[in-house]
Amino acid sequence: MGTQRKRLRETAMSSLELERHSRLGRIRRLAGIMKWAAAVVIALLVLVGVFLVTALIWPEPFGAGSETIDFGTLERPIGELPPLQRLGLAALTGVAFLLLTGAFWHVRRIFAQFQKTDFFSPLTLSTVFTFGIWLIAFGLLDAANDPISSLLASIDLPEGQRIIETEITGGEIFFVVLGTLMLLFGWILREAAMIADENKQFV
Repeated sequence: MGTQRKRLRETAMSSLELERHSRLGRIRRLAGIMKWAAAVVIALLVLVGVFLVTALIWPEPFGAGSETIDFGTLERPIGELPPLQRLGLAALTGVAFLLLTGAFWHVRRIFAQFQKTDFFSPLTLSTVFTFGIWLIAFGLLDAANDPISSLLASIDLPEGQRIIETEITGGEIFFVVLGTLMLLFGWILREAAMIADENKQFV
């Protein structure tokens, strides 16, 4: 009777181990796919960002001189803007794409850690924490983008025609809230992992 129970227990444990191994395999595969998807997004962001920044600085070779920048009632062709103002808009665009690329770079790192089933290591949790900081930074810059861009696009106009447009949309709020959640999530899990390690050492 005791031998039979032991065999049943071993069979149940083997079944649980197989199920766990299967789940981890699915996680690895999905994490690997998402890691490469994030890499593709990063490459696209870099290409688009470089193109937009270059087109703002030198609009004529790219045929962007007649493209307009719209802020409320203000509508100006890019080619009409003085070089310094175009340079300022290009710098703002470059920083925005840099922050978004940095956020996706950390997403890729997180999926790379998940692919190795390294879920709760200090490196993984620190990456989640840092990902939240990048998202918050992008959300704040996105909120400041309209006032700064509208000022740069109109600063050379007569005093009555200059504008500073302010608008807060759901996008900025989403990035700041999601970034805060990721930051807190990484912080809490990092503390929990440290406590678990301390308890293991104590035992």
